Amino acid sequence: MTSRRIIVTKKKRKSTISRKHKQKTPSLRNLDYKKLYNESPTLQRTINTRGTIIACNDAYAQAFGYTKKEIIGKSIFTFVPKEDLNAMQEVFETWKKKGMVEDRKVWFKRKNGSIFPGLISAKNIYDSKGRLIGSNTSIRDISEIYSAHTKLEESEHRLREQYENLEKTNKLLSLTEQRYRNLYEKSPVLLRTIDFDGKIKDCNEAYTNALGYTRDEVIGMSIYDNTAEKSIQDMKHEFEDWKTTHRVSQREIWIKRKDGSVFPSLLSGGSLYDEQGRVVGRTVALMDLTEIYNAKEKLEKTEQQIRSQFEQLQKLSSLKDDFLTMITHELKTPLVPIKGYIDILTTEKLGTLNPEQQKRLEIIKSSTNSLLKLISDLLDAQKLELGLLKMNKDIHDLSEIIRNMVNKMKPSTDRKGITITTHLEDSLPFYCDHVRVEQVISNLINNSLDFCEPNVGRIDISLKNEGNTAKIVVKDNGIGITKESLDKIFVKFYQVDTSMTREHGGTGIGLSVCKGIVEGHGGKIWAESEGQNKGTEMHIQLPKFR
Repeated sequence: MTSRRIIVTKKKRKSTISRKHKQKTPSLRNLDYKKLYNESPTLQRTINTRGTIIACNDAYAQAFGYTKKEIIGKSIFTFVPKEDLNAMQEVFETWKKKGMVEDRKVWFKRKNGSIFPGLISAKNIYDSKGRLIGSNTSIRDISEIYSAHTKLEESEHRLREQYENLEKTNKLLSLTEQRYRNLYEKSPVLLRTIDFDGKIKDCNEAYTNALGYTRDEVIGMSIYDNTAEKSIQDMKHEFEDWKTTHRVSQREIWIKRKDGSVFPSLLSGGSLYDEQGRVVGRTVALMDLTEIYNAKEKLEKTEQQIRSQFEQLQKLSSLKDDFLTMITHELKTPLVPIKGYIDILTTEKLGTLNPEQQKRLEIIKSSTNSLLKLISDLLDAQKLELGLLKMNKDIHDLSEIIRNMVNKMKPSTDRKGITITTHLEDSLPFYCDHVRVEQVISNLINNSLDFCEPNVGRIDISLKNEGNTAKIVVKDNGIGITKESLDKIFVKFYQVDTSMTREHGGTGIGLSVCKGIVEGHGGKIWAESEGQNKGTEMHIQLPKFR
């Protein structure tokens, strides 16, 4: 553009720009709006009334992965995934009816097929005779905002990150200087242009509307006049950095309105150069972050409430744990002498018993043992929860542990007429607490006894060497377990529903204790069953040297 052309253009604009304004902006009077548009980091495109792209800036082409030559002449629908074509059509129809579109979300498609969400804003542009020729469109990539909002909608536990990136200044393409001025003025982004001294030389309507000033009031003000007190130092540092590097870094700045109220914004932009390549000023875009800040405050408040509730629950849980420990200990204390005296009575050292008395004492003894087992399970479950269950480990033979436990359980199996068989590999050394392992085997055998029918029940116990692990399987032909209950039976207090009359009561604690003991040895335990009346297999896998 020659100096003669510039003079002619200024004469044409003389009627629209006041003498007062021209006096206030002498150093930026020759702003090259076309260059400002092309070098803007904000995605900009210009379309005609048929939706054909007639111009775009460098940032737009780079964001979509095309060259400008590949973009110009294409329909706007070329750059929208098929799933969002209706949304783009609605935006296009809205613009044709209303002459403008503000912050409508549409998904866009890059050349490589990837997509991203954007906020699209558009306003009419006219030729020098006032005829509509198309629209100037600004697109902001809101990928991070979209992700943050999606997470916030799913759960109000936390806000991942504050939106950090705003595509820089909104500028539109046109063939004449007047049309580029129109793009600047009508941009929905807050834009202001300053000189090297920090004086505001130009701004758009969105800027004056957001701050509550008229344009004449803004022109000539210092950037610090529009900066909140809390951000003055940040603004000074950013401005000094720019004067040295000529780069506008994205930075959070609090802006002050005319009425004294403030709001957070994200500042970004680019430098302006004269024809000799010297920096004469810069144009920045300001994004209002009020909505994000409100969401963040709401999330922080919610998290504080959750923390408070969690602390209360922890206190209640601690009280519950203390109470359970106390009550189980107090219950166990009187049972010890009761069991001792029953043993003395059954030996008839204190006198001969008739058969009925002997029978009743056996019932009392059995009930006392059941109660002691229940209390022991409760104490073990509590210790497991608190991480206090101790393991006294040493090298033991697993086959010997299982064989001894089967012998101890033989009176119970014989009494019910249930057959128990073993298939054990000998000499499998295992570093373990043999008392706790016996407790697991005993619990599993008792469970099978409970759920097998007398006189026809069968229990088979196998022990196999599988490389670095030992595999124990306790299999029975009892009532079985439904698929839905297989993973739940190891949860404390869970009981499988059954109408079968059971000889022994159950609390749903035993298997949860078994799980804790097995995992305390570095192993795992699980159940398998084909369903009701098809028996159950309890599998234990233990590392041999842990």
